[in-house]
Amino acid sequence: MAGDVTPSGADLPTGGTERETLSVFLEVLRRRWLLIIGVVLACMVAAIARYETGTRSYESTASVAFGNTTLTEQALQVSRGSGDPERDAATNVLIASSRDVAEGVRRQLRSPATPDTLLSAVSVEAAPNANVINITASTSSSIFSARLANAFAEQYLATVTQQQLDAIDAAQRDLQRQIDALPADSPDRTTLQASSQRLDELRAIANGGLQIITSASPSGTPSGATLKTTAILGLLVGLALASALVFLLESLDRRVNSVEAFERAYRLPVLATVPPSAFKHRRADDRIGSLEPYRILRSALDFVAVTRQLDTLLLTSAVSGEGKSTVSIDLAHAIALAGRRVVLVELDLRQPSFSHHFAVDPHRGITTALTGREDLHDLLVQPFAQLPNFSLLPAGTLPPNPSELLGSPAVSALLADLAADDAMVVIDAPPLNPVADAQVLLNNPAIHAALLVSRLGYTTRDQVQRARSILDRHMLQPVGLVVTGVRAPGRSGYEMYAAAEPALARTADALPDVPRRRARH
Repeated sequence: MAGDVTPSGADLPTGGTERETLSVFLEVLRRRWLLIIGVVLACMVAAIARYETGTRSYESTASVAFGNTTLTEQALQVSRGSGDPERDAATNVLIASSRDVAEGVRRQLRSPATPDTLLSAVSVEAAPNANVINITASTSSSIFSARLANAFAEQYLATVTQQQLDAIDAAQRDLQRQIDALPADSPDRTTLQASSQRLDELRAIANGGLQIITSASPSGTPSGATLKTTAILGLLVGLALASALVFLLESLDRRVNSVEAFERAYRLPVLATVPPSAFKHRRADDRIGSLEPYRILRSALDFVAVTRQLDTLLLTSAVSGEGKSTVSIDLAHAIALAGRRVVLVELDLRQPSFSHHFAVDPHRGITTALTGREDLHDLLVQPFAQLPNFSLLPAGTLPPNPSELLGSPAVSALLADLAADDAMVVIDAPPLNPVADAQVLLNNPAIHAALLVSRLGYTTRDQVQRARSILDRHMLQPVGLVVTGVRAPGRSGYEMYAAAEPALARTADALPDVPRRRARH
């Protein structure tokens, strides 16, 4: 029916995607915050250190107006400009920054510096929308900067004036030669004499209308960025570098770092998450106060048991080191606390670890029962005196051929025997990727379901992909995931209930045996 069709991803609201993106960002920030703070602080310290140890520079500016029509020009009806303001401004900028002006400044200040050195300390630019050029000097001395800017302005005026006077003198000499060559009664003589007189009048405006409108004065503060601005720039550069570094590291990091990524990669729901604090103690009896995540997992499995049989549950992982054995032990413990009879079986016949969690004989166990040297029920161990409904069966002596032994019919018969009388069998199996042992157990008809354990920030995407491909080749599919190592807020707040845990453990033997409902097949 139409109502049963699951909507596609395109029809889903975008709020979930945005929340997921924010969750991933916060997770990356939580894992990389030390790196980010370190890079930002290093950049800020470097910027401040450079500011404190660097040479201070002081700027002073003198402003000179050019091309202004003076009263003398109006009276003589002459103009010194070209009629093109931009061209006049560019010409005056070139003159003010010329080597001749710098040479005059050197002589005026009696400076040992070369003209090129003086020019390197001065910048000349035209003011926008005004016939003004600004001469700015920048040196390590505020007084010398002001003197240098004023000297350039004065020498600029002197240079322009001298150039105009030299041009007038040359023109007058040329006119005088022409006058001397003409007869005394020649009419052209009068015209040339009038031109020479006009040149004399031009001497009054030989400076081209230039005038210093603002003299440079010593600056009280150094130019450039202030300490506050430098710190802010260091902060921004640090954030940019930290972001780039985090992006690079995240791109190169093949580990799965979020619960949602495990769900997508395995295509399985996460039934429970376990914080690192639950693995703080190696011995099982020291972890009684850290069983709250496993109670949550037990409740999730109760819902799964409504639709499928879970009397024999296998726990495995992609690789070793993901917390599979600890999860198996503590899950069996939590189920036993609810009153059901539980048998914990160690079928990791290559790297058994129950002897690290319990005081058991590593040479007596399932391999002893399979060889017929001892009765199966005589090999069961009750690790907690207050929980007589909790038994465990260690691996025993390691066999030379674990895969073949686990694939034998005797293992199926043993598991069926342990699951009698409504007992739940929890199996600690080997990891999927390194060896074929777990794959053999996935084909065992006595095992009803599997549970996959993954560790946040430990398992790589390649390992998850390989484990998923192994699962796809078997009929027995996991019912869900248990993700260990989760520190995110809201997922690891179990410690607040830890104080009540020992009392529950002491009264567990008084709990009634809760009947279990089997799924119909």
